[in-house]
Amino acid sequence: MIRIALFSIVLLVACSSAPPGHAGSGVIVLYHHVSETTPAATSVTPEVFDRHLDYLEQHDFAVWPLERLLDEIHGDGDLPEKVVAITFDDAYESVHSQAWPRLKARGWPFTVFVNTDAVDAGHSPYMSWDQLRELAADGVAIENHSATHGHLARTEAGESERAWKRRVAEDLGKAHQRIEAEIGRAPTLLAWPYGEDAAELHEIAARDHRYSLAQRSGAAGPHHPRHSIPRYPLATGYDDLDRLALAVNSRALPVVAEASVPPLDRGAAENPEQLRLRLQPGDSYRAAQVNCFAASGQRLETRLHEDRLEIDLQPGRPGRNKVNCTAPAADGSGDFYWYSFQWLQRRADGSWPGE
Repeated sequence: MIRIALFSIVLLVACSSAPPGHAGSGVIVLYHHVSETTPAATSVTPEVFDRHLDYLEQHDFAVWPLERLLDEIHGDGDLPEKVVAITFDDAYESVHSQAWPRLKARGWPFTVFVNTDAVDAGHSPYMSWDQLRELAADGVAIENHSATHGHLARTEAGESERAWKRRVAEDLGKAHQRIEAEIGRAPTLLAWPYGEDAAELHEIAARDHRYSLAQRSGAAGPHHPRHSIPRYPLATGYDDLDRLALAVNSRALPVVAEASVPPLDRGAAENPEQLRLRLQPGDSYRAAQVNCFAASGQRLETRLHEDRLEIDLQPGRPGRNKVNCTAPAADGSGDFYWYSFQWLQRRADGSWPGE
């Protein structure tokens, strides 16, 4: 059986240079389409996108290039109090026609993660390489989103761990080479397709990429592994200004170790019964008021023992399962410290759902 090596991380980054309470964290937002005619689950309308950008400007957010933001988070933590990075997955045409002009008018940087097979095939509604080169010439970061956009974190039927890792390495390597050949710059960042990562794949990602991005809520902080960094997805139903404000004003809950009980097993259909987190002690957030929620929105039973938090998990469903934990900031701002945990679960017969 192939086991997920759940990380245990000791936080070594000094937080004294960061703004009070923010501890060197920043927020990464994720979009796909900016269009009225594409699937709502992966789209915001141009009108909504305008409102998002207006909010960031009116509330004095700094908009930074993604790699710069991550370097500061994992370096000195010398960040503005309000800072975001804007990302787009899949390289859809509406990023070129709708998002780019709006961001260019404000002088704001952004990143596009490209799944290269779709671009090579000329599929609609993806950008062409010519359009991606236009963006790159204007300073837009063009980065890796795999070649196939497959569920890379999921092993295939009968696939050994060695074969799985080889398949993933070949997929990421192909996309890396295509982007370098077409854009003239090798990608240094990776976004996991569907936001699904596995600890066993981090070493493979690190061969060509400095950081890798997932797709689960929460601000990015120095305690996150470099190849499992959270982003807030924004799409219809989760794109009003209240949701945006909650996301961009959030801070990274300092979880310095996590473990599931029993440990996650890629070969089993059962989900873990409990999640255990160790929190970095501090007075910037109200640990006694931590609340954790299942993806359904139902509040989960939690117990706090000094710096250790135990969360009783609900039975999951086949596919992606997530838990979000939040704690109010102690400064009375109304902001929240945020942490998200994700696991993948097979069907009872060992197969994966089609998503």
